[in-house]
Amino acid sequence: MTGVTSTPVMKIQVTTHNKTDRRRRTVLVTDGRLDGWVHTEEPSLRARLAARWRRRRLDRALAAGIPPEADAALALRAEELTDLTRRRSIASALRELVREAREGAPLEPARIRPDRRRVASASEELSALADTLEDPGPVAANGVAQAWILLTDGTGPLYNPYNRTSLCTGAARAARELRPWPA
Repeated sequence: MTGVTSTPVMKIQVTTHNKTDRRRRTVLVTDGRLDGWVHTEEPSLRARLAARWRRRRLDRALAAGIPPEADAALALRAEELTDLTRRRSIASALRELVREAREGAPLEPARIRPDRRRVASASEELSALADTLEDPGPVAANGVAQAWILLTDGTGPLYNPYNRTSLCTGAARAARELRPWPA
């Protein structure tokens, strides 16, 4: 995001209830044009709770391409998903699945088992997805959400051999969506 500047503006609301101070932060962001100002505020308690309790719904909305700025809870979930530590964790899990499929690692009885044939045939796409997730550069939230859903949805193409979606297609799509802008 070149050319974007940020001007923090502080709004302080002092509340005497329980002798606590509440500080609300407002940030104005512009792309350099006079009409390009965006006004944001610190997320409300309702948005923070929704981001925590409705993760699956928010993940699906992000994966479908709904922009994170459409809702405060979506923005919070997108921020959580795109965190580099979270992305590296997802990438590590994908690499582990590929390794287990390749080596034929013993299956754990209490775990939903991935379809090893699908994982083996999509190992290239899954590895490319893991590489892109681990890259410290910026990524789009919808691509990370797609990767997360691919990994955690027990009815998805990773685990369900009867799912109509190809694991290769799902992994390649998620990798493409991570960086949708031109290089």
